Amino acid sequence: MTKVIHPTFSPALLSVRDEAPGVRTFRFASPEGFAFTPGQFLMFHFGDDAKTWRAYSLCSSPHAAREHFEVTVGMVGAFSERLGALEPGREGGIVVRGPFGKWIWSGDGHAVLVSGGTGITPFRAMALLGKGKATICCSAKTPETLLYKNEYDVWRKNGVNVNDRVTQPGAGTNQGGKTGRWTAAEIFAAANDAAAVYYLCGPKAMVGEIKDGLQRLGVTPENIKTENWGDYTELF
Repeated sequence: MTKVIHPTFSPALLSVRDEAPGVRTFRFASPEGFAFTPGQFLMFHFGDDAKTWRAYSLCSSPHAAREHFEVTVGMVGAFSERLGALEPGREGGIVVRGPFGKWIWSGDGHAVLVSGGTGITPFRAMALLGKGKATICCSAKTPETLLYKNEYDVWRKNGVNVNDRVTQPGAGTNQGGKTGRWTAAEIFAAANDAAAVYYLCGPKAMVGEIKDGLQRLGVTPENIKTENWGDYTELF
């Protein structure tokens, strides 16, 4: 089997914007020939610290990949703080490798995208694909921390069925007025498709609970895809 060579590059930072309190989206210039499939991620590190890597999902439109790419980052910890200190147009010493990942959706079939918190980031790229059928069931603790909510209309124009939830008691409601954690039964009903493929991304407990619930409802293990974070030793 031929080993895939993933390029390493040092992209220029083009812009930064706040998505929610403590969450920012970084737009970088793409290297020549850059492309990705929604669901893939990149590995980041700083040139003076080659041992400290962080994985961030690509969240921008794959159609714009030749010009730029975006990642959305929760600003927690020393690495993200350093990333947040970068200034557009100035040398920042960031090094990127990838894209990586087989947890992808290219628009084939019906994808049900279930997320909690920043777990929605890879689903944004899928929603911007404008191909295939997708149902999003996302959640966040408060209305203010629902990411990309100002883009829902664009996603819906792309044929995406968007459903969101606020989970923290007393935090108010989202645009649809729904509160409380998603249950497997509610997600299954929103999908309304026994043959759909379910992508689960978010806190480990949430992913495990929904996965078990979907299987009890008759969804086959092959049609449930979960994102696993934290072990990237096979990439280097």
